[in-house]
Amino acid sequence: MSYLDGLLLCPTCRVPLPPELDWAPDSARCTACGNGVPRVRGVPRFVSSDSYVSSFSLEWTLHARTQLDDDVCKESEQELPTKTGLDPGQVKGKLVLDAGCGMGRYSDVMSRWGANVVGVDLSLAVESAHANLSDRPNVRVFQADLRTLPFRPGSFDAVFSLGVLHHTPDCRKAFESLIPFVKPGGLIAIWVYGHMGAFTKFSDVYRRLTTRLPQRLLYALCHVAAPLYYLYRLPIVGRPFVTVFPISMHPRASWRILDTFDWYSPQYQSKHTYPEVFRWFKEAGLQELDILDFPVAVRGRRPVEAVHASS
Repeated sequence: MSYLDGLLLCPTCRVPLPPELDWAPDSARCTACGNGVPRVRGVPRFVSSDSYVSSFSLEWTLHARTQLDDDVCKESEQELPTKTGLDPGQVKGKLVLDAGCGMGRYSDVMSRWGANVVGVDLSLAVESAHANLSDRPNVRVFQADLRTLPFRPGSFDAVFSLGVLHHTPDCRKAFESLIPFVKPGGLIAIWVYGHMGAFTKFSDVYRRLTTRLPQRLLYALCHVAAPLYYLYRLPIVGRPFVTVFPISMHPRASWRILDTFDWYSPQYQSKHTYPEVFRWFKEAGLQELDILDFPVAVRGRRPVEAVHASS
């Protein structure tokens, strides 16, 4: 029996979808309303396009494996507990939702920790995630909008969304849309961008232009981050440059290019504070709130007495 049994709902009429959605080569169809869910390049699609996140479709196609852990770099696995407060003991054998999975860097870690992972993204990054992780029986990937997820409410032991919600039109509403899918007693953790002083002040000015440039031109321009890194590291001389013209300072050149494009290309990019996000959690009725040491990251638990949204 697949861990997807009974999980997927028709986005049109909200009745359970047939189990063959998990393995049908082309599409599955709702037996109630006839709505079809096509499978394109191995990924079931609950949306017809990548909408406002086309920059991420390009980014994660060009960098399909850049941020995956390997024998040299374990950055994703090292960061995941800090960003979510979760560890292998908490997720092994549990059903976990990676809300905004991108090319699958954190789904990869969760699956290695023994979780049953459902990865969702609005962008075409799902194709890279599928290519990276489709050989694992404990990972399933879907293209869907986080604001209208096709899942049975109260299904997931843990939900996490890292570096994603601030790229939606309304970060708080996107966060609130995830809560109904957490089991009573389950955990939800998010990480969103914080205000970074002069860095965001200057980069926000540049983003008025960069978000309007052709994406492939912008991506080519972001390659300047590779050599500028060495100038920016120079004592005294480099500091004003990195403030006035911010780029990623990751030690790996491919990550610098990727992260710089990731910063300057998205249509939406909001910044938040700990008090603000903490208030979202509190006003949503979540309990046992934890402020995590990776600005701005917060975790909370859905009350055990929470009533499923479907009841």
